[in-house]
Amino acid sequence: MTRTAMVVEATDSLKVKNNDIPSAKAANARQFWGVKDRAYQVANPSNLSVSEGDMVEIYLPPGRTLLTTGLLFLLPLALFPLGFFLAGILFPEVDEGSSFLLGFLLLLFGLPIAALIRRILGRCIPGGISEIPKIVKVIAPDEPQSCKHRVDGCGCHQSCGE
Repeated sequence: MTRTAMVVEATDSLKVKNNDIPSAKAANARQFWGVKDRAYQVANPSNLSVSEGDMVEIYLPPGRTLLTTGLLFLLPLALFPLGFFLAGILFPEVDEGSSFLLGFLLLLFGLPIAALIRRILGRCIPGGISEIPKIVKVIAPDEPQSCKHRVDGCGCHQSCGE
């Protein structure tokens, strides 16, 4: 899986920000909730020449991305019904409200548990599950604009939707 990003820091640790342009509705919602785009670290294994303001294409390993997403979202979600039914089995005299609370507590504990599992797996799996994205290409300054005007897109990167 690849996407484009803009280099915001080109020191020892390269940092990029996503260059997605949100719709007006999404931009208003992000402003209302105080959501800010954060820079994140990327690797440059090919030692490409990059400087601040450059557009780059980064590679996100799809398997690791899906595994991380599954851990962080599905594990807590799966813990809720587990807690709900465990409360009914272990404490038969408990009402549904208490079962709901136990399920909700397990859901809340699922978030740090998922982060801990992700960190442990990152150390056990060769290459690590938490491997940082890699820069695969520096995009020429005129490249994103030129492909946006083509009907079929350029097929070379994410900025034109191909």
